[in-house]
Amino acid sequence: MTRAIKFILLFSFLFCFSASAHYYSESFSTWKINNNEISGNFSVLEVESTRILNIEKYRDLAVKENLSEAMVFKKYLEDHVFVLSKNKICPLKTPFEFNLQKEAFVNILMSFQCSSNEDIKIVNNAFFNLIQSHVHIGRVYDGKEILIEKALFFNDQTLEINPEQKELEFNFFKNFYSFLKSGINHILNGFDHLIFIVGLLILISGIRNLLVVITGFTIGHSITLSLAALEIMSPNGILVESIIGFTIMFIGAEYLIKKTNRYLVTNSFLTILITFLLVLNISTKNNFSSILLIGLLIFSLGYFFLHRSINNKNNLLIMITVLFGMIHGLGFGSYLVSTGINSSNIITALLGFNLGVEIGQIIFVLAILSVIWILMQFKLNKIIDLIKNGSFVLVTSMGFFWFIQRLVF
Repeated sequence: MTRAIKFILLFSFLFCFSASAHYYSESFSTWKINNNEISGNFSVLEVESTRILNIEKYRDLAVKENLSEAMVFKKYLEDHVFVLSKNKICPLKTPFEFNLQKEAFVNILMSFQCSSNEDIKIVNNAFFNLIQSHVHIGRVYDGKEILIEKALFFNDQTLEINPEQKELEFNFFKNFYSFLKSGINHILNGFDHLIFIVGLLILISGIRNLLVVITGFTIGHSITLSLAALEIMSPNGILVESIIGFTIMFIGAEYLIKKTNRYLVTNSFLTILITFLLVLNISTKNNFSSILLIGLLIFSLGYFFLHRSINNKNNLLIMITVLFGMIHGLGFGSYLVSTGINSSNIITALLGFNLGVEIGQIIFVLAILSVIWILMQFKLNKIIDLIKNGSFVLVTSMGFFWFIQRLVF
């Protein structure tokens, strides 16, 4: 275990140079049909839009024409989003332009003039050539009526519309299935949520305790996911993502205590880390909250004081898992809200997406438990211990990395 601790810092630094700040690549668009005019609003996080600078063509364009990152992204989008009518490209009615609609997002408006409103196809190739796990959520309106809502993936990048047919595209089952699929894909591609679950798996002994804790995590994220989707809560997405990183690092710290009983080492590390971030925040006038950092420190020290003082640590773990589940639920909620749900589909969205997340979790947990079970049948206990220690390094390092990067950068 001591050797594993030494690898954590190295592992974190390696990921600082190679990992992406946004664990899950996603973008969104809304489209409106007005006779033969097809107008759209494409939306993506600013940090996500900078992925296109990995393409030599656009990187060179930025340098050659002295363009901002946003301008380069607009040119990239012009090359990768277009509309067809009867398999013929519709010309632009107005040039692509920026829409200052939402902070921390790049929003670009576009309008196409088609010869007909029959057999319309909206093709979005943006990002899929950069990252195959990218997901795009597209929604098409005809007036106030939703014609189609669809998640686009690497192997399916087209929204097909025929307003004259109106084949009940937006019905309960189709909408439910769309959000169900989005929930499954979101959790299985959401590496921070999966690594948090890995932390729970190495921390908890016994199937019964695992079921109780996973249930607590489910209850927690279901509550805040629903509150965020119903707009009862409006979470700050950047801070939520950072705190999710902290929860992952925290689970790693608890595993360390379980194995070594080193409360002083853990508390000292957390105190030094947060004190450093406070000093950095004050000296650089950064935009993250000092109150949040102080709150995280007080919470951590208080939790580990209770952890050391009580005998039944399982109940404490269940409570902390419910709390952390609520934090992860805010992350799920931010994603679900950004897909553009409204009062007409809020119930199906919540049911479908939540169930999809649970199915994804079950698939992931069963896959890991199956591997462990096979190793146990062959009595490969040393390999199991190696996997646990390696997982501890992964969980703690990635939690540390995501917490710092999402908070500071």
